Amino acid sequence: MIIEIPVHYSRRAALRHSAAHPRGLPPGARRPEPGTAVSSVPVILVHGTNGRSSCDWFTLAPLLANHGRDAYPFDWRRARPGPDVSATHRHALELAAFVDEVRAATGAGRVDVVGHSWGAVIARYLVSCLPGEPAAGAVRSLVGLAPTYGGTTLHGLLRHPHRLPANLRRWLDAKIPTWREQLPGSAVLAAINGAPPAPEVRFTTVVTRYDQMVTPYTASLTAVPGAEQVVLQDHARRAVVGHLGILHHPAALSQVLRALDAVSR
Repeated sequence: MIIEIPVHYSRRAALRHSAAHPRGLPPGARRPEPGTAVSSVPVILVHGTNGRSSCDWFTLAPLLANHGRDAYPFDWRRARPGPDVSATHRHALELAAFVDEVRAATGAGRVDVVGHSWGAVIARYLVSCLPGEPAAGAVRSLVGLAPTYGGTTLHGLLRHPHRLPANLRRWLDAKIPTWREQLPGSAVLAAINGAPPAPEVRFTTVVTRYDQMVTPYTASLTAVPGAEQVVLQDHARRAVVGHLGILHHPAALSQVLRALDAVSR
């Protein structure tokens, strides 16, 4: 008898779970352990800036488990940019190593990736800008959930970053090392947009009209040529959810499951 894992569509419940298990897994998720048997393509979950898997994937991970998919959250922290390398590049290499770890543990040849916000950008950087990494060719599909593919100005607050007080820029450098890389037109985003297409990867972009970080919300829809474009409110007209709320909205997550199912056919 298969017992389904309870699913809670609640950011508040997710925050409570994360507070109790700050370094733990969300319900239904797994860690890559050698000899793990899988019956389907593993799904790697990549949270956004300053996110945490135990909170951000609190709703999707058990949904995936109940759907017969094994979910492996990847937590990234605060890699620092160097003179010749971006923090995003370093995070993409860490993601590549995690993809290889999951493949080695499960014996799976390929993986699917779901990324939220800048987490989706890190995954896209991997498949677009690191073609020499075996993990890049192992990604079968990438579902971006409120991805910041076009960058973000934090609802206009960073529209003129050079005007920010020096102490605020130093604080951002310490707390969010990728913040400069996330600005529209940054070198990182230019490198991704200038990279050759990755036709072996199926892209799906799921956005909400009420996104506070991606303004306008349509910026992410047009960033990936050939990606399937999904606007949450086309499927849930009354859904007033923003950049974080989309992580726990039933209609948004049902679109993630549908996109993952579509690539399996």
